[in-house]
Amino acid sequence: MKLHHVWSKATPIFDDENLISCAGLVPVVSLAEQTGLSELVAEKVRFKTCRVKSAGSNPAGKVGSIVA
Repeated sequence: MKLHHVWSKATPIFDDENLISCAGLVPVVSLAEQTGLSELVAEKVRFKTCRVKSAGSNPAGKVGSIVA
């Protein structure tokens, strides 16, 4: 079996100059922060009972990691 390692001749064209094809979590986390997700979660989410004491701490951080 022979593998061919050549560059594709296709040229990507984007209609937005700020568009990044593979940016990872940066845009998602940035959007979540801009929309106030952490503040909203901190304001609205409360754990009344938890089996593990640390499970109820920092709900905003936990929701943020789930979103990411």
